[in-house]
Amino acid sequence: MDQCVVDGEQVASQEGNFYGGWITNDIVGPYKGGQGTRGW
Repeated sequence: MDQCVVDGEQVASQEGNFYGGWITNDIVGPYKGGQGTRGW
């Protein structure tokens, strides 16, 4: 997939290989799934 668009906004995929989500401008991190977030 080259891109994902939600309600007209190009979004970013959530880091990592366990969680599957899309990050929009309205969502504020930190985000679980990236390196160093396993113990949260």
